Amino acid sequence: MMRPHYHYAPAANWLSDPNGLVWQDGEWHMFYQYNPFGEEWGHMSWGHAVSRDLATWQELPVALAEEDNTMIFSGSAVIDHAGSAGFGKAAMIAVYTGARTDRAHQFQCIAASTDRGRTFTKFAGNPVLDRAMADFRDPSVFWHEPSRQWIMVVVLSDENRALVYGSPDLKAWRELSEIARDGAPGHLWECPFLVELPVEGTDETRWLFKVDVLSGAPGSGALYRIGRFDGARFVPETAWQVADYGDEFYAAIGWTDPRDSMGRPTWIGWMGNHAVQKHLPKQGWRGAMSLPRRLSLRRDGAALKLVQAVEPACRALFGQPEAMALSDGFRPLARAALLEMTGQGDWQFTLADDAGRKLHVALAAGVLQVERIDPITPQLNRKSAMAIASDALVEIWLDSGSIEVIAGQGANCLTLQHRLAGEAFSLRGTGQMAVRYPVASA
Repeated sequence: MMRPHYHYAPAANWLSDPNGLVWQDGEWHMFYQYNPFGEEWGHMSWGHAVSRDLATWQELPVALAEEDNTMIFSGSAVIDHAGSAGFGKAAMIAVYTGARTDRAHQFQCIAASTDRGRTFTKFAGNPVLDRAMADFRDPSVFWHEPSRQWIMVVVLSDENRALVYGSPDLKAWRELSEIARDGAPGHLWECPFLVELPVEGTDETRWLFKVDVLSGAPGSGALYRIGRFDGARFVPETAWQVADYGDEFYAAIGWTDPRDSMGRPTWIGWMGNHAVQKHLPKQGWRGAMSLPRRLSLRRDGAALKLVQAVEPACRALFGQPEAMALSDGFRPLARAALLEMTGQGDWQFTLADDAGRKLHVALAAGVLQVERIDPITPQLNRKSAMAIASDALVEIWLDSGSIEVIAGQGANCLTLQHRLAGEAFSLRGTGQMAVRYPVASA
């Protein structure tokens, strides 16, 4: 299969959850779950890439490697500006789950880097937090200035709940509170993320708690609630909502700083799905990241809703729009494009390749549906749908291997991977679209 044109994918081997998203000295660091030895899940370590603009990435050597029968599962990275952990001021500290290869024990560990994330030294006193459990993982860590402490949110996966801890130094942790399941659908929590977000058009902020549910949840499994956080406990003000209506936006976490002029942080997710990745044919590499998305909250009546806007630097990779009238006849479309459709009226189009793989995208009665058909890998066959508002464009970010639909000015998102092959896709449908292609320098 062709490699993505403008999404991050490793040169070789397995990639999944983003980890340790942190900014330092002009570089956006993206660590991620990585198998240095093959394209199947296993030998989990932290891969590493850096970017100056969140749009183009440079892959670096493995940052944290499996050793002593302990894999490096998901987690966070922070800049310890005050040197509270004892590794020096402005040290980069990775906080991750150590996972025994026999699946019997998971615990939280730290490692430090003083060379901009190029090399890490694991703390000799690891683990820093251990409940002697088999399913205790994925620490989300940040500095909470009002309470002057580090906060960790970590999940007891098989119990479908999260715990909040506090620490003065990233080493000694005390339990502060619990974030309960409280009616969340599905089973097996992973990759929590707690972050303060601006409310559009106001000076207010609220806190978003997101967790991924491995099976049985709607959409990709990424669920969230919005509420308040006082440095000890998260108090929800909304019901559970779906962050992405597709099957492949999982384990999203964020760079909490720096924020843009509107106070928005950025997150990124794995465009994969553990239920289907193992069925994909081998090609030397497996897995890609979504586009980075800026995060805010929007009032929807009395409720609040998450809004995701593609990072502007990614949009700058594309040229000016070209109008295209759809018809019943097939026509070629480059495999990397940004398609813009109206949110009003009914329209539909189908992308297809010579092997019979198809993506059918349709808007009817205010519901946008994407159907993925793959006769070569039928495990990918899937229909995904979401209701959208009619007063905004529908953006369809198409790349080799993926499609990201952003509608309702970021209030509705749907992400899927696909296996359409070839230099171009055949396109047919009804309606009018604007097409932007990546500029040559991208």
